[in-house]
Amino acid sequence: MGPGSVLLGAVALLASARAVSAHDHHAANMNFDVGEPIDGVLKAHIIMMSVSFGALFPIGLVLGLRKNKWHVPVQATGGVLAVLGFVLGHAHGGRAFHENAHSKFSWFMMWLLVAQLGAGIYLKLHTERRFNDRARPYIKIAHKYMAIAMVIATYVQVLLGVVAWLGFCYDGYFGQCLAHLIMGSSFLAYGVWLLLLLRLATPWLASFGRSPELYDSVMIMVWGLFNTFTEHGFVEDAHGWSHKDLQHTSLGVIWFCGGLLSTYMLRKSEPTDRSMFPSIILILTGCAMGSHEQDTEFSTQVHFVFGLSLVLAGLSRCMEILLITTSLIKSNLKQPNPFQYIPVFFLCHSGMAFMSSNHENVDMLAKIGIDIGTFSLGYLSITFLLFLYAFFLMQLFAELGKRNDKSASLPIADDGTVYQTVNQETEEHLNANFSAGSSAYDRTHVLFDADADDDDGFGHRMTAAGAGTRGLGNGLSGSARSSDEIELSPMQRS
Repeated sequence: MGPGSVLLGAVALLASARAVSAHDHHAANMNFDVGEPIDGVLKAHIIMMSVSFGALFPIGLVLGLRKNKWHVPVQATGGVLAVLGFVLGHAHGGRAFHENAHSKFSWFMMWLLVAQLGAGIYLKLHTERRFNDRARPYIKIAHKYMAIAMVIATYVQVLLGVVAWLGFCYDGYFGQCLAHLIMGSSFLAYGVWLLLLLRLATPWLASFGRSPELYDSVMIMVWGLFNTFTEHGFVEDAHGWSHKDLQHTSLGVIWFCGGLLSTYMLRKSEPTDRSMFPSIILILTGCAMGSHEQDTEFSTQVHFVFGLSLVLAGLSRCMEILLITTSLIKSNLKQPNPFQYIPVFFLCHSGMAFMSSNHENVDMLAKIGIDIGTFSLGYLSITFLLFLYAFFLMQLFAELGKRNDKSASLPIADDGTVYQTVNQETEEHLNANFSAGSSAYDRTHVLFDADADDDDGFGHRMTAAGAGTRGLGNGLSGSARSSDEIELSPMQRS
């Protein structure tokens, strides 16, 4: 029996564990009127903010990390749209909202945007050319991490915007709403973390000489400890224990205990050492949530979908580890095996399903008349889009890196001098220059420096060597250079 048969058998077993009651789903009695409509100004606010914070700023972050020339135009366009969207969001005359966290958090987002764009403008001014700029290295680091923080803050703001639009998390629902959003986001972040390791960070992680599951285990252990002591009466005064409190707290306990066991076993691990305990924890959590009885049948079915996604994520991760350790999947290839994306996808879907299973959302969907099949397909579609979004950004980062490595373009000075690496010059051209005795080789050399601050627009960093090695006409003698500097020689344009 192959791995595919095992997975299909597990799915069939889980699906047959719960009977679905028949109902009349052919009548045209769906009611989608769930609140006061929004006006055109607010729609323009949503579109502008979605384009700027959801698309342009993350793409601009990737372009900035790869020193791409389109980084500044993309960020500038996003900044203009963000300011316009911010004004429209506070000046519309349509639907009136309750006092909400989305509106308050928007001020933090705008101040973060101002600081991040201001740091970028400061770096572009290159003040170190005019005086000793000691603050530049720190501002450069702050600029990078503020851009990364902007992506995380954007995700939070989008969630708060959806909550404000739907009018959720009021009148005693704040605690359970917050718990579903935090736990669902944790599973989603876990899936994105695994995708990041799969696409980009596997060699970097292997350089630390530890098993990939060691970091999973530490995260599971820490989150289990947090969940154990905060699930009961997290933000409100608790009055006794309910069966939900006991089950949620027990899940925190099993995450802490299982993560502690796996962390201890892998504390001295090698990169080739693997562990299935993080996957087993996911499977047990999925089984517990899938059998978690709720107030309504629809809510119980929604939690079953969430549990099923976790079980599938854990099973497929176990199978991935089995295939890698038995050499059926080569883990050192440049491109991951297609099977390795399956656990990542189901982890992301489990996060979306859990966030959507809060009491108010489930009650609203039930009143509309949505069945569990439509619910599952809808949130599967959203998961596909989120997976595409994350994969696109990581693929863009990888592709830009390849272009930088293969780029043969070189900068041209204002006086017409073309700078070219010695290795790129042909033997015939070298001989021609030697025979001509060109004085161009008496000019000062320019060096590529990967750590310098000036960007040449081609993915390289440039610095001028004030007293570099003399030209080829005087011989290729000189002191040794570090590995990140390549000697250049100027050549007059023909």
